[in-house]
Amino acid sequence: MKKQSNPSILKTFFLSIIILLTTLTNAVAQNKTAELDKLMNQAHASGVFNGSVLVAEKGKVIYRKAFGYANKETKQLLKPEFCFDLASVSKQFTAMGIMILKQRNELSYDDKITKYFPEFPAYGKDITVRNLLNNTSGMPLYQSFATKDNLTNAEILKIIEEREALDANIGERYFYNNAGYVMLGLIIEKVSNMSLAEFLKENIFKPLKMKNSLVGDAPKIDLKNRALGYSVIGELDDYTVSHTGSTSMFSNVDDLFLWDQALYTEKLVSKKTIEEAFTPVVLNNGSLSNYGFGWFLTPEKKSVNHSGSDFGYRTFIMRDLDKKNTYIWLTNAGNAIPKDVMNVAIENILASKPYEIPKITVFSEFQKALEVSSVDDAITKTAKSIQSNPNLYMMDDAAINELGYKYLNDKKLADAFSIFKFNVALNPNSSNVYDSLGEIYLLQKDTVNAIENYKKSVALNPDNANAIKVLKKLGIETTDMITEVKVAPEVLKTYLGKYQLNENYSFTVTEDKGQLYIQGTGEKITTVYPMAQNRFYSKIITAQFTFNSDENGHIDSLTLNMGKDMNAKKLD
Repeated sequence: MKKQSNPSILKTFFLSIIILLTTLTNAVAQNKTAELDKLMNQAHASGVFNGSVLVAEKGKVIYRKAFGYANKETKQLLKPEFCFDLASVSKQFTAMGIMILKQRNELSYDDKITKYFPEFPAYGKDITVRNLLNNTSGMPLYQSFATKDNLTNAEILKIIEEREALDANIGERYFYNNAGYVMLGLIIEKVSNMSLAEFLKENIFKPLKMKNSLVGDAPKIDLKNRALGYSVIGELDDYTVSHTGSTSMFSNVDDLFLWDQALYTEKLVSKKTIEEAFTPVVLNNGSLSNYGFGWFLTPEKKSVNHSGSDFGYRTFIMRDLDKKNTYIWLTNAGNAIPKDVMNVAIENILASKPYEIPKITVFSEFQKALEVSSVDDAITKTAKSIQSNPNLYMMDDAAINELGYKYLNDKKLADAFSIFKFNVALNPNSSNVYDSLGEIYLLQKDTVNAIENYKKSVALNPDNANAIKVLKKLGIETTDMITEVKVAPEVLKTYLGKYQLNENYSFTVTEDKGQLYIQGTGEKITTVYPMAQNRFYSKIITAQFTFNSDENGHIDSLTLNMGKDMNAKKLD
């Protein structure tokens, strides 16, 4: 006779298993929470994080905390509820505004922009709303034609309308362009007969109960708790009313988590509409661009992200669409945060993998020494600390340079001179530090040393227009210093491919009509120019890229230099 199972025993057994699994899950989550807290506390102590952070796993918040000051003058401490200027993270909300109108059949992605801007010049008559959304319009960048900071939407549109040609054919390539999102904001206003601020409030913020979010289109930001923006050296660098659509939205980590979760639902638009926003665009040559509608896409990981940088604010949101993991950080300390290091560490903790604790910035160590010492004594102390344990520190030439200029502007010439010399010693491969040292030598009427340092600056960055201009004024011929380098197409093709810097960050090298492009994970694409057969530089950022060969002459790695060398291995 077959033995019958006892239902009560089975029930108790399965209940025990469920309790055990729940306990294990909670223990894992607690471990991750503890590791996240360890990471963030160390990042704050190292001088690289001042802001709020929220991390969610499988749709549940496992970490939420704030570090540092919201207002340095009053010593007001940050709390997670505090709001920050989202900078370019604003773009995804502008894109959603367009998506809402499209789903209501009030516009089409294939509408030509001349439907909304009849006076737009002929060169752009075939640009569509979709081209603006995925940054394939080919429109010129307005920044190089701007005569002041903080332009209004109308001023940006006027600059674009005064241009006579595209920078690239429509749909030919992806190129990050803020003006496109300014125009999308204006289109929302034209179609809805509402301001962008009011439209997003009524159609996104209110439905999602994002009570601490708004578009900053007025000089006074009507938010109870707002973090002021500061530069990396602690100088006030706060929001000033300017343009919208591409930037200027304010929010906090809690509201952004509500937004993140809503994108898994149909509260705003259909899932089909959202999926299209997360779909790579096919360029004219058949290749793919991984910029969707206000989001950078990483299809192989099924994740989307975006960063932001405006005034003293640096922001980031990452969404793993498969695992429903999310992390959001909002900061108000300028370029203090090493974005890639922080992001890789958070992702590794979520994946239960080893992670790297952010290093102490040389600037923060120097700043502590300055609190109790003169500039020269602080330099000596900082140099000794670095020499005793160099692996503890991260070189940050831009922050030290900015501090040098603060002393220079305060008429403390001797102290500024010491800081600039210290920066050169720390960062001998940075073009910018030699330019600054050359400037202060010139102020001291030491033209010999000024010329020597400006020459070094140009050697490291042939596109340093300031150094070239100064050298010409000093009667130095610069033609021989800037030799045009041409790299054969067959050589360029050997550089193409993917280069892995670490588990979560890589560079993709592409080529089009003899022009080389490099794009980091979740970053804007960078046009690079040859300064040697295997060495290239950017005209937009202070960065150099060197392609390295193995013993057989095959390209096996890429070295990025932004003050220090970082090596990325080429993937087969």
